[in-house]
Amino acid sequence: MFADVAAHPGAESRDIARPVGAPERVVVRNLSWRTENGLEVLVGDDVHPALTYRPTS
Repeated sequence: MFADVAAHPGAESRDIARPVGAPERVVVRNLSWRTENGLEVLVGDDVHPALTYRPTS
């Protein structure tokens, strides 16, 4: 999953779930853990508040 996020920064959880073959809820849980532990960054703004992810720099 991390490789997919790295290959597609700004991907939404559903876009990550599809290629890895996991339910979106499982992906969201995993991404939340990775975000809390500083491995990935949640990206969004007021115009595009969708939950998108990218690896930390």
